Amino acid sequence: MTDSHETLRDEAFVAELKSHLEAGERLALSSVLATRGSMPRHAGACMARFEDGSFAGTIGGGHIEQMALERSSELLKEAESKDVLPSELEWYTHAKTQMACGGDALVGIEVWDSEKLPLLEEILSALREKKTRWLVETWEDGTPVLHLGRKESFPPEAAKECSDVCYWNEEAKRYSEPIGPDPVAWVFGGGHVGEVLVPVLASVGFRPVVVDDRKDICVPERFPKAEQVILADFKDLAHAGIEVAPEDFVVVLTHGHAADIDVLEQTVLVHPAYIGCIGSRGKAAFARKTLEERGIPKADAAAIHLPIGEAILAVTPAEIAVSIAAEMIRCRAELRPVVPHAGSH
Repeated sequence: MTDSHETLRDEAFVAELKSHLEAGERLALSSVLATRGSMPRHAGACMARFEDGSFAGTIGGGHIEQMALERSSELLKEAESKDVLPSELEWYTHAKTQMACGGDALVGIEVWDSEKLPLLEEILSALREKKTRWLVETWEDGTPVLHLGRKESFPPEAAKECSDVCYWNEEAKRYSEPIGPDPVAWVFGGGHVGEVLVPVLASVGFRPVVVDDRKDICVPERFPKAEQVILADFKDLAHAGIEVAPEDFVVVLTHGHAADIDVLEQTVLVHPAYIGCIGSRGKAAFARKTLEERGIPKADAAAIHLPIGEAILAVTPAEIAVSIAAEMIRCRAELRPVVPHAGSH
């Protein structure tokens, strides 16, 4: 899992590409397909160079981005005199980029025209309908062939590479990327910290859903970046139709210790990707003891991030929100596989 911003999972980025193609323009799309060692952006990161010289997105900045932008401009120029739109696949190694991070990135650059509009429409449809599809791109003969579809729509060898992370098969010269919604971040408690946290989470690739039991708090206008605002009894989340999934992130910030524990009891056994609760170390010991008394296994109670957030000595609601978001970003990054690209080492 990674932040979806400036990838083909970013609805705003995809819509920008679409608008340029609809205007009759061409663009050169640079995509990171695999990395080795330390790099500023991982597989899935995209950058588009437009015909007017402007660009959108980033594949990591620095020399690698400058090299890709220059090559994109050259390919756009070449496209003016070619029947087949040009493309290239190249490892931008440390020896070439001289970037301090010391890693390598496999970058594919493709010139797109209006023929890619149906693909972008399909991607936008999947994102808006919260459906997961996979983009499979084959570079076997140096010319990329792209398909978007359900996992079962691909041949078996490609389907088995369709997972929740981007994947590059060096031998087959095949890339797969999940195209779908960002993970849901359940924010239980819309008080001072929750109100500040929601826009922060929305800006780094989460879909915040706010849940509170106070009518005066559950006002959508207070949370313009929230996907949904739900009024619910913290003692009975299921009654409000709330179903936390294993891929979701859970943040517990209710107005009291008792409500916090009620929410934790109903969500921790789902084993969400992340679960954290606000409170002191003293509260942590009390909450875990209470959960164990209610039948929650000790290991599950211990897995709760409590106290929540990175240890940055946060005090104000805004600082606490930043610390929580930072911890969630770290946990999301830790879900990435250690070796996500077959044959790239």
